[in-house]
Amino acid sequence: MPQLRQNIITGEWVVIAPERAKRPSDFMAVESLKPSHSSINCPFCPDGKAFKNKLTEPESKNIYVIANNFPAFLEDESVSSSRSYKVEDGFYNLRPATGGHDVIIIKSHDKQLFDFSPALWGELFAVAKKRYEHWRTVNNAHYSMLIYNQGPKAGASVVHPHAQLMASNIIPNQISKELRGSQSYFEENGTCVFCDLIEHEKREKTRVIDETPDFIAFTFYAARFPFEMWVLPKRHIAHFEEETEPQLAKLGKIMQRLIARYGKLLHQPSINFFLHDLPNSVEDADYYHWHIEIAPRVATYGGYELGSGTVIDVMSPEEAAKFLAKS
Repeated sequence: MPQLRQNIITGEWVVIAPERAKRPSDFMAVESLKPSHSSINCPFCPDGKAFKNKLTEPESKNIYVIANNFPAFLEDESVSSSRSYKVEDGFYNLRPATGGHDVIIIKSHDKQLFDFSPALWGELFAVAKKRYEHWRTVNNAHYSMLIYNQGPKAGASVVHPHAQLMASNIIPNQISKELRGSQSYFEENGTCVFCDLIEHEKREKTRVIDETPDFIAFTFYAARFPFEMWVLPKRHIAHFEEETEPQLAKLGKIMQRLIARYGKLLHQPSINFFLHDLPNSVEDADYYHWHIEIAPRVATYGGYELGSGTVIDVMSPEEAAKFLAKS
């Protein structure tokens, strides 16, 4: 029997339809995601044109950062205000898309996400932390989000391994839903919904994939994607950049294991992961908890999802957890 499950944070409904589900092994990727383009003339390689524009900070052994040549959000000192204004006879609202758009580039051309060592993962998060710290000081950057697109189905347009950090002058729609929902939960229960979520999943155990003294990873109860997984720090912390580098090294270890599971069990699928934390303008919050959401792109949305905004997930999160927990 299909189930309607509600996201405890945002209130959004998803449909879990196990009768429509394939076997977990049927989601294995068929495309090869190993680099098919030579490093010769690659713009992101250390001898390419992008490296000439790298930022002097942060210094890092295996990673460098550039400003995106085709930014979604532009750092423009000539724009002092990001307020909305009316256009087309006052009918629509418009505002400049200010902020910034970093590309965080792994120097090695041939090292894809599934090949990252725990140390490289830790280095990636340490570099991202420094860029989060930078964007918190920029007037028109209200929200920063680290993302990684691995593979063609995840929207990766350049084979060379790289993450992106987008700093926007708006609070993104999904983050607004999380903030409203977590504030409402806190007002009703007096506790952080993410902290309660961690304790619940530890008790249930049916969706937990990996756990350390500092972090926990589990498939999400109201998953929007087959095999969707969340990674959270166990201690309450709202801003990602407030994590210490030793903690980020520990985060790197668990992320390496999780992504390696996807690579081994689903044959290196396209993957998106994104990091949600508190907006730059908010100093701290008892109701919000930074976390990473990982979305293997092994299924596509159809007309119902696009037309209704309600997702049908054909893989039970519990079955996904059993499959991903295999050694």
